[in-house]
Amino acid sequence: MVVVKIGDGMGNQLFNYACGYAAARRENDTLMLDTSECDNSALRDFELDKFRLRYDARESFPNRNVWQKIYKRLRRNIKYRVIRERVTYHNKRGRYAVEDVDPRVFSGKRVRNKYLHGYWQNLQYFDAYLDEIRAMMEPAYEQSGEVLRLREEFRETPTCAVHIRGGDITGPGQSYFRRAIARMEQEHPGLRYVVFTNDPPKAREALGDIADDVTGRMDDISQMGTFSDVDEFFLMAACQNQILSNSTFSTWAAYVNPNPGKTVIMPEDAYSRRMKQSEWIIL
Repeated sequence: MVVVKIGDGMGNQLFNYACGYAAARRENDTLMLDTSECDNSALRDFELDKFRLRYDARESFPNRNVWQKIYKRLRRNIKYRVIRERVTYHNKRGRYAVEDVDPRVFSGKRVRNKYLHGYWQNLQYFDAYLDEIRAMMEPAYEQSGEVLRLREEFRETPTCAVHIRGGDITGPGQSYFRRAIARMEQEHPGLRYVVFTNDPPKAREALGDIADDVTGRMDDISQMGTFSDVDEFFLMAACQNQILSNSTFSTWAAYVNPNPGKTVIMPEDAYSRRMKQSEWIIL
């Protein structure tokens, strides 16, 4: 069995799952999700049940007081072979490149089952199985008629999703979005742009007068209705092209986009080259 910790927001949870799923597939083994972090968080929920993702088991333990935390950690360290991700911010001596993968993820099973503990935001961990994961990422809930209508409209017409991130981590500014839209116009002139954001003031600041450059062709998804985060994820993925923020949420929407002729633009970031597909453009 391969066990993977699931935590943080939906985009991070998808990277957790994808790494675990690929490891289990490579080893012809079963997959268990440890959702303790999500289940004990006041800020984040377990989001993967919104998709038809396959796994074999799920475990969760209380994690709210010091004794529960100690028990959970001891149990995990004794029962499993814990592989903690070698992340960039622990790499002060430059012992490995940002783009490197951790070879332990690919190593075979030893005496104990493997437990993957990290973010695993690197396409190389699961690229061979991305098509399988993409096929499972259909909604496992009933979408409204309006969401279904807009998904079809965005798929069938020349569209580009523009994701502007606000909140806890600052996204790229106006300079990036101006260059990204100019480049997208070179690739696909005359597109309709659909803006997705969790921070409308940040979006207005990031776009500035850019909307004037594509007069009448830029809409905000919030003006089309009231949608949940996962609804917006599916609507973003339905657009034929994507301009990403420094966000795992919009990165996964671009992975899920089935359009073979899509153009995806993402900002230069410490992790962008780890996550990009070969044909994506970094600005």
